[in-house]
Amino acid sequence: MTDRVALTGNTSGARGMRQVLRCQLETALAEMPGRGASDKEIHEARKRLKAARATLRLLRPLLSEAGYRHENRALRDAARSLSAARDATVLVSTLGELAQQAKGARERLGLAALASRLRRDASRTRNELARGGLRKSAGAVRTALGALDNWRAPASGWKPVRKALRTTYRQGRRCARASARRDDGATLHEWRKRAKYLRSQLEVIAPVQHATIAALSRKLHELSDHLGDEHDLAVLSDLAQRHGREIGRGAGGALQKVIASKRRKLRERALEVGLPLYAEKPRHFAARLRRYFQEWP
Repeated sequence: MTDRVALTGNTSGARGMRQVLRCQLETALAEMPGRGASDKEIHEARKRLKAARATLRLLRPLLSEAGYRHENRALRDAARSLSAARDATVLVSTLGELAQQAKGARERLGLAALASRLRRDASRTRNELARGGLRKSAGAVRTALGALDNWRAPASGWKPVRKALRTTYRQGRRCARASARRDDGATLHEWRKRAKYLRSQLEVIAPVQHATIAALSRKLHELSDHLGDEHDLAVLSDLAQRHGREIGRGAGGALQKVIASKRRKLRERALEVGLPLYAEKPRHFAARLRRYFQEWP
């Protein structure tokens, strides 16, 4: 991966993280998909921008609040149209998998009507991306890169990076505990975002490639997948409710039952995988990371 920058000498610590961020943004800009982009190309560009936002969060302790918000807004805007196109495609695929479980002809007809609407929505979103969304995304990345040039050079130490990692972990831990107390889609979605940030941040910290951190990263990936699937089903459920007349009461009710069952199982899996990952207190997590940094030659 291009964003795996070697951090040695005077490029370690926060200074190295800025180098990683620059590399991520330059790579995202160079590999920004064109008008006829495939789903895979859009997904890869989106992932790169999300990883860059995670790296930016590692540098937040060194920035003014206004400076951080400006950079974060630019990267959020860059990813927005890419995310919309990818999410629309995912919904079509998710409904297709659920439609295979439809039993009656009327139910299949109703789900086919919803699938047709989702395909039209996906096509419209892709057209919007081709007409101007990609150009706007590239412009937002250039804005972020330009602002990066004006940053004051950070010190080479790891302290602010560890502080940011502790914050990301603490936020994810709060979401995990809240998700265990109540079944709430918004909380689960927030947990997914925090888990993805932490995983991305751990992956760019070369000195912390300790076995336990590598295992944590893999488990965070698994957790994010469960929570991502749950979120896709939540969005599909909302759309099915919105277009209830078009689908029909019988088909709509059957679809909602299947969705509710799958969401419940995914939440259970997420809790099973995720709660142990966040069992450690944030200060203990930070102290452990500090030891790993100190052990790095």
